[in-house]
Amino acid sequence: MTWPATVSRRRWMRGAAASFAALHTPWSGAQNAGPFPEAALLDSAMWDAADFRETFRPALSPTRVVHKFWPATVRLFGLEPHAVIARCRDETIECLTLLFLDAGTHFGYVPQSEARRTEAENSEAFRALHTRVADTVKAGIERLAGAPGTAATLGQEPMLSQSVTLYRTGNLTARLHRIDEQLVKLVLFRDEPAARQWFDSAERERRDSDRQATYARAATRHPNGDVLLDDIPILPQGDRAYCGVSALAMAMQSLGLWIDTEDYAAAAGIRYGSTQGSHIRETYEAAAAEAGFRLARATAYDHEKTIASLDAGLPVVVWRRWTQERDFLHTAFLKKLARDPEARLPEADAADRADWPGRQAYNHASVITGYNTERQEVLFTESWSESLRHRRMRPEEMAGTAYYTFSLRL
Repeated sequence: MTWPATVSRRRWMRGAAASFAALHTPWSGAQNAGPFPEAALLDSAMWDAADFRETFRPALSPTRVVHKFWPATVRLFGLEPHAVIARCRDETIECLTLLFLDAGTHFGYVPQSEARRTEAENSEAFRALHTRVADTVKAGIERLAGAPGTAATLGQEPMLSQSVTLYRTGNLTARLHRIDEQLVKLVLFRDEPAARQWFDSAERERRDSDRQATYARAATRHPNGDVLLDDIPILPQGDRAYCGVSALAMAMQSLGLWIDTEDYAAAAGIRYGSTQGSHIRETYEAAAAEAGFRLARATAYDHEKTIASLDAGLPVVVWRRWTQERDFLHTAFLKKLARDPEARLPEADAADRADWPGRQAYNHASVITGYNTERQEVLFTESWSESLRHRRMRPEEMAGTAYYTFSLRL
């Protein structure tokens, strides 16, 4: 996905309460967060303590599963991670992720015109930084574990298969990810079986039942006519060229495949902040296969097929053309609708179509999470913040601006 460097930070920071980019700036009230306790890497009882759990933000989310962020600068093993993220289910922390180094976060969005120069000027220093950070994290977690780790392999699909190292730290299992020139992160789990695979326990149980019926129950019907997939987690992309992989991660995590945005970025080859030469479409295919789906992709948006997917409980990812002006309209309408439930989008007439993004516009990925037939709307969710969940667009506009649609089939 490509974005204008002149507007990316301003656009991202508008949703600072959940924006990945905002993690580099303490939130309101962050001075009260205190230092992140190293004990949280050793004892699950710390995760259940109210003062620890409630420090993470956002405080509330409409979804059962939500990724919450420690709101202040963290220092662990002598390093300052990009982010500390708690994956919570029904307000209970399931796992903690310490993202020590991610190439996309480190470099931010880099236009394709600057990709080669950025890599040439920074590759040697970044490789050295990656080695230093990875070695430091390895030494730190070995100190806590009191022993070397054991090797494990995640995933079946070659693009998503990843070699990791597992450590027992107190009553937790720590999983160290180290991908050259890309990623260093530590993920902590309450039990070892969860650390040994990409899938969560709920999905493992679902696979032993009627998967099709289970997925379909995720589509909820609301009094205003909305049919929604309400449980799509938000994974903020921040100021990174990650909208395509963030949208993929959001869709697949709702189906129990707990691969993070950064892992997909590494698999796709999004290097040094640029998507140049990356393989994002192939990563979509690998994710679908890993989760036991077939991936259908089309160069045109078909609203009836999208409705069928949503009714089956399966999110749809769309790659579409984007402009800041049209994006502002969608945001403004969401606010207007909150004040006036009878508000309607403009008719898709010639005047409205004249404002739709054309072929020269920037590219963006969104997750389609619902529809309303009576209101003639398709609902979509962005990888920016909780405030941009279930935005609305006329199906005609989606059809007129989408250039790739990805849907799943069992």
